[in-house]
Amino acid sequence: MIYALIIAFLVIWSLFIYNKIRNHQLQSFYLKGLTSYVFILIYGYGFFHYIVKQDLLGDNVLLEVNNLKIIILIGIGLVLGLIGDLFLEVQYFYPNRKTLQIRYGMLVFLIGHCFYISALSISIGFNYWSLLVGIIMVVIIYFGSKLMNINFKNLAAMTYIYTFVIFTMVGMSVFQAFELGFNNQSTLFFIGALLFGISDLVLAPIYFQNQTGKFFTIANLSTYYFGQALIALSIMFI
Repeated sequence: MIYALIIAFLVIWSLFIYNKIRNHQLQSFYLKGLTSYVFILIYGYGFFHYIVKQDLLGDNVLLEVNNLKIIILIGIGLVLGLIGDLFLEVQYFYPNRKTLQIRYGMLVFLIGHCFYISALSISIGFNYWSLLVGIIMVVIIYFGSKLMNINFKNLAAMTYIYTFVIFTMVGMSVFQAFELGFNNQSTLFFIGALLFGISDLVLAPIYFQNQTGKFFTIANLSTYYFGQALIALSIMFI
């Protein structure tokens, strides 16, 4: 079943990319939502797989409170990712409200990252060094934007806050991977989180420099969707 979901994800994602680079906005909007829906299905199958595995082992699922909390928090983060992604896409239908839509989308994604951080904190405890990762990335983004002539305009404060939160999450995923010996679950989550972070770095010139070339579009949508899919897939190995 999981292989069928992965194949479906790749097919729908490919159709989405094709329509996006062909500038078919309405079709890409629907396919964007459908692609996100499939990584939610991957997560759902992982949740089902976890419950069946516990049942076969003769364990009481209700006693696995921490694991269930982690799974639920990751699921909420994924759903918020779907919602935030659609919020961002609406800007192409209402260009005069672009800033508002980006702000709403960033806010929803930011809340989603907080749920990921909560899940990671249950897994290994909150690692305060991850805050340093977030701070370092804010500094890099600040000076990098000056160097690349990127003007965040009214979204500057939101951009720096968002950068801090997402890379704190990425930092937490790194520490989880080391803490758990790079097992399947922690490795998949770490790679997924890292790809998520990269996708947002690529997104900056798209939104604030109008870089609409195929390279930026494919790079952004590849890293984001594969990142979320890997985070969803990690549930299978809890």
